[in-house]
Amino acid sequence: MFAASAFAFLFSLSFVATPVKFLAADVPIAHLLAVGRVTFRASLGGECVMLAALSFVARGRLRWLIFWASAILLVQWLILMPRLEERTLALIAGAVVEPSSLHHWWIILDVARMGIYAWVLRKAAHYLLSSEPKDCLES
Repeated sequence: MFAASAFAFLFSLSFVATPVKFLAADVPIAHLLAVGRVTFRASLGGECVMLAALSFVARGRLRWLIFWASAILLVQWLILMPRLEERTLALIAGAVVEPSSLHHWWIILDVARMGIYAWVLRKAAHYLLSSEPKDCLES
């Protein structure tokens, strides 16, 4: 359940809400960027809660996958986000910034995390489907 939630959360924020907000007509880019800053911080909190829950319930090798998802998120927030934050604040202030590959790296790492969540979900589903059914109503 947590893997499905984490996958859906990441997908909906990173690949639906974030790009779609820039399609809003008549909204200044500075406002959209400001909304994005708040959204990204909220998504970090939400995903950290889901990763903590996953690390608690995951067993064996799946725990390592959760570790790697956490490590990727850490890299994004400690290495990429400060640079992206500088660029965002400069754009909000009206500066012109040079093109950068930072967003491409962010997306690649988001896709990697989604892949991990999908793999964990697949393994959990396989385990549930292969377990012997138990009839809770039998006495």
